[in-house]
This record gives sequence, C-alpha cells and structure tokens, in this order.
Amino acid sequence: MEAKEMFEMLDYKETKNDKTCIEYKNDSHGDGDYEYVKFNHMWKRYEHGYYDGYEEKRKKPTTCEVELHKAITQQMKELGWL
Repeated sequence: MEAKEMFEMLDYKETKNDKTCIEYKNDSHGDGDYEYVKFNHMWKRYEHGYYDGYEEKRKKPTTCEVELHKAITQQMKELGWL
C-alpha cells in the first residue's frame, strides 16, 4: 500500500505535493484545528504537529499513534530516504 493511501485511511488529505515538500492534513478536529505531517525534500526531514487555529493560532508538536508512524515511514521509503 502506498503512503498516500495509508494517510487517507487515517483521515489525512494531501494538501501539497511539489518539488519542495509533501504535506498531509487531518482537519477532522473542527473549528480550524488540524494535525499535519510535512515532508521537506531538500532537508530530508519531516514534521508532525497540531495547529490550534481556534485558541492559540500556532503549531505545536504532538504524539503519533503506530498507524501514523507506519504511514510516515512508508512515505520516507517512497522518497528514497530509507
């Protein structure tokens, strides 16, 4: 299974995919809040966090469950990072 499909099963939608990065968002939290995973092609890094768009209007790191970790790992394999 491809990473994009794995993310979609976890309610993440691909919101950006270009030469600089790939980004997935899960906005099922409502009220402007969302979780995100962003892969930076240049630096071969990824960021997983939560954007609080309702109260604090800022991004902050968060934990991730095993299924999300599997999707992240699969994406890094597809990008040739692993």
